[in-house]
Amino acid sequence: MRAKTISRRMSLALLGLGLLLWLACTADEAPPRHVVLITVDTLRADHLGCYGYGRDTSPVLDALAAESTLFERAFAQWPKTGPSFASLFIGQYPHTTGLTHKAAQRVPESYLTLPELFQHAGFTTLGVTSNGVLAKHLGWQSGFDEYLQTWDLAPEQSDDPKEYRRWINGRRVNELALPMIERRAQGDRLFVWLHYSDPHAPYLLPEDFANPFIDDAFYVGEAPVSLENPRATALGQRRDLKHYVAAYDANVRLADEEIGKAIAALKQHGIWDDALVVMTADHGESLGEHDYYFGHGRLPHNPGSHVPLLISQPAQRQQSLGHRVSEPVELVDLYPTLRQLIVPDLEVPGLEGRSLVPFLSQQPASQQPASATQGPSTPSADSWPGLAFSSAGGGAPLTHYRSVQNERFKLIYHPPMKTRKGERPERWQLFDLTVDGGEEVDLLAAETSTAETSTAETLTAEQEKQLRVLRRQLLDWMAGRRWIVPPKGQIEAHNEEMEKTLRALGYIQ
Repeated sequence: MRAKTISRRMSLALLGLGLLLWLACTADEAPPRHVVLITVDTLRADHLGCYGYGRDTSPVLDALAAESTLFERAFAQWPKTGPSFASLFIGQYPHTTGLTHKAAQRVPESYLTLPELFQHAGFTTLGVTSNGVLAKHLGWQSGFDEYLQTWDLAPEQSDDPKEYRRWINGRRVNELALPMIERRAQGDRLFVWLHYSDPHAPYLLPEDFANPFIDDAFYVGEAPVSLENPRATALGQRRDLKHYVAAYDANVRLADEEIGKAIAALKQHGIWDDALVVMTADHGESLGEHDYYFGHGRLPHNPGSHVPLLISQPAQRQQSLGHRVSEPVELVDLYPTLRQLIVPDLEVPGLEGRSLVPFLSQQPASQQPASATQGPSTPSADSWPGLAFSSAGGGAPLTHYRSVQNERFKLIYHPPMKTRKGERPERWQLFDLTVDGGEEVDLLAAETSTAETSTAETLTAEQEKQLRVLRRQLLDWMAGRRWIVPPKGQIEAHNEEMEKTLRALGYIQ
């Protein structure tokens, strides 16, 4: 059944009641005084040291991970900035909100967004963004007392990717963020969102930032790259994959350094020590996997959807406590998580994610006090479903994939579609992630393609069981919707500035 839209009026009324109830009760732990949300555009989890990467791309985030709950398998709901942040800020899946496929979409006013929740809970809300598809005129500033855009520093808007990079890198984020933090440091309760975009293509670096990974031990292989849009992705005349991966990694390192400077400022002004800190990414990036180079959004595989997720509480940082969670989780879970931590007695209608609070302790959920593990619609860690759902699609002809994965297997649904060669029926793919993390060996390759067909004879009994279970779970999640296209009224004609932004980011040519 389609989840209902969150009514802003209803939610605000409930929010006021929830605040009164909270003030009237004595809680075991007071909500955090500050909340810091750090996001990095186009950041793959598996290119960070704390997720096992060999290059030293992320010393700052690795140190934070050692004092955090690290979710090893967190997944974006759509590997594109607009739909992904919509799920994070609204708490619903893309196929519920209709915010699918397109990078730049307007946030509907009918929802109580996460920044609005913080604002109405008494927080001063501050945001700095470096991705033009999160622009004010599309509604992303809603709920923020101060919302700054790095491209506003430019003398004029440019559609040239190289010029655009000068105004969206991490240094520009901090150019706006550090003075803003200083101005607002005396606020009683702060919500701070900083969004860095350095790993987004083209993987250009500032002239004074030398790539530390050129000719290192991982700089091997001469595999050629295929550039669909060279204007937005090419690094000069280079066409060797090793050079592009090193450039991507260097931009991860640059973002990591700038995050370190922001953390230092938050510490200097007394915000960091009593802040709940969340660090994640809107999506990952394909670096040649499945012949998809330096892009995201189109394919349903994990290079585009697997993102880092760190949640750090003040007590963890004070005691240098960190632990890891292996269960699959989703970015849509962050809204209910923060709702429970900030306004624990408030139920926000329509949220489709699950609170991650039961995982935010090294103590087993069965031994935690009820107030630490339970809240409205909040499961215990022991009852976690262990599933992550995601969508992807785009291109011409337009596609819309859906997937579900547990700790071992991943199932992908391809809807029926019309191609130049005629009608292509729906089909399914099944991957065993424990032995095929790259999703290269489809266990259903010998199947015909319908949901009712028998499994291939080559499947083991366990694989057949997992296929049946995952197929039923994915079909239930899809609720009979084989195909989703955003409503026409939800995608408005872009103004000249947004057209330039989309060309600079490589989304249109």
